[in-house]
Amino acid sequence: MRASGVALLSLAAACGDAGAEADVEEPRDVPRYVDGAIRMSPKFAENIGLKIGEAREVELEPVVYVTGVLELNELRIAAVGSRISGRVRQVHVVEGSEVMVGDPLATLDSAELGEAQAEILAMRARARVADSDEARKRKLMSQGIASKRAAELASQTSSVADAELMAARQRVKALGGDSRGKNIGILSLTSPIEGEVIAVHVFRGQAVLPSHTAFTIGDYDQLWVRLAVFERELTNIREGDEVEIRPVATPEIKITGQVDYISRMLDPGTRAAEVRVVVPNEEGKLRVGQGVTAGIHASGSKHRALAVPRDSVVQVDGKPTVFVAVEDTAFVPRAIKTGVRDPDLVEVLEGLEPGERVVTEGVFAIKSETFR
Repeated sequence: MRASGVALLSLAAACGDAGAEADVEEPRDVPRYVDGAIRMSPKFAENIGLKIGEAREVELEPVVYVTGVLELNELRIAAVGSRISGRVRQVHVVEGSEVMVGDPLATLDSAELGEAQAEILAMRARARVADSDEARKRKLMSQGIASKRAAELASQTSSVADAELMAARQRVKALGGDSRGKNIGILSLTSPIEGEVIAVHVFRGQAVLPSHTAFTIGDYDQLWVRLAVFERELTNIREGDEVEIRPVATPEIKITGQVDYISRMLDPGTRAAEVRVVVPNEEGKLRVGQGVTAGIHASGSKHRALAVPRDSVVQVDGKPTVFVAVEDTAFVPRAIKTGVRDPDLVEVLEGLEPGERVVTEGVFAIKSETFR
């Protein structure tokens, strides 16, 4: 009985020792400060995708980021109307119709045009009579029957008749009608540009006046975006600078435009000036009225500078900081002074020397595990 009790006590002691060992947790595999540096295991470095790169001198072209709204290119909009009064016989297009140069938009009946075209017919008949009379007088003059003076008067009359006919034709052309004596009183409104019908302002049977805009045509293949750029950033922007345009709703779409115009006037309230950008849109990915973010590559401040990747810089205690490699898995945090930025790089003004190695990927994992 005594031996049995001893055995039970030994078993209990053994179980207690095993439980104590189970309660001891494995140490977390995280970076730790050792000998003045942040050190990590090769396994941790692999897990965070650690990459190291060198600070190097490059040519930097700063990017100015501004937001704006896409609009139609004013040079690619056409307001179509009639030069004379008339009444709409037929409308050939609707909003959204795609049109080419010369495509008919509407047909009008116009008494004013009919009168102008009738005048052509009258002038044509008069010119024929005058030409015939001139030919007859010249023939008679050659036979000694008519005087030279009579032939000259006939020639003058013919010239006047021809000039009046030409003027009548020009008037009909100016009114937009057919000067060949066809389609009397019928006016066709046609598109002056290639594009899309943005608005239709007339309907069948409606009276139209010369002051009336019947259609608005726009070309969506090239748009504008007007940007308000602050005074301090204007000095580095030039006409012709490239601009990356990204819709706010779909930032994965990137289209490259170009600075077309920089205003010489500042808004007194905002101290900003208008910068107009021409944006190609042949694929139709952009829409008028769409909000966009524009990154202007300011060529005026392009210069060589020491730089590191933007993702290598984090804020530590409110200061831009990089992790400088002292070994492949040991790093020292170092505050730096930064300058201009482009989409990929940031200028280093103080704190690094060319060739020094810094963490370029895995930076945020190191920061989150080290600076809690």
